[in-house]
Amino acid sequence: VNRRTVPVVAALRGVMEDFNGKQSGGIRVSLADLIVLGGCAAIERAAADAGVEVTVPFTPGRRDTTQELTDIEMFTWLKPMVDGFRNYVDDQYGQIAQGVSPEQMFLDKAQLLALTAPEWVALVGGLRVMGANYDGSSNGVFTDRVGVLSNDFFTVLTSMEYEWKPDVREMTFAIDDRDTGETRFQATRCDLIFGSNSQLRAVAEVYAGNDGHDRFVRDFVKAWDKVMMLDRYDVHG
Repeated sequence: VNRRTVPVVAALRGVMEDFNGKQSGGIRVSLADLIVLGGCAAIERAAADAGVEVTVPFTPGRRDTTQELTDIEMFTWLKPMVDGFRNYVDDQYGQIAQGVSPEQMFLDKAQLLALTAPEWVALVGGLRVMGANYDGSSNGVFTDRVGVLSNDFFTVLTSMEYEWKPDVREMTFAIDDRDTGETRFQATRCDLIFGSNSQLRAVAEVYAGNDGHDRFVRDFVKAWDKVMMLDRYDVHG
């Protein structure tokens, strides 16, 4: 499925309606569960394409709500200014978040998700090579194999073969080949923080190593499952 041309939620809603329409005895699947399950399946396929066989845990039981039970005004206030996991920065960011950089807000988001530094690094590296940017852009997608769960994000990020060149606002960067001057990739501050911060870079270098790929994939799966289960009060108690 080409995520740029097929609305994912609409496609999953069709799967849900088709499945539920064929069941009896009260058996149903929620759209919330299907979204998570679809992600798990995509990760398993992306890992297999990279040569690593993994099983991504999935715990069903999520429920859907209705439009009538959703407080639209409150959700509007909860809209993030920055979501570094999807490389999102609100158009009003510069006017509202003065003095606070996108990567600082990214760190705050990671803390709210209870992620450790290694979990944060692994999760972002996997999302980038999977091409999970909110707008389908190539920012931070440091790979020629988009959709394959490789460690390319880390090998490019830590390589001395590339030079980072900022735009005039120092919000986006060109990743240029030092020898040819060719621009190979594009990046944001939320991408390059994993190469410029000493603690995050130390983790990134482990995943970039010749023996780091398998570990990265398994760490990514663990971090993914952790985030998918954060709101499961029915499971955690």
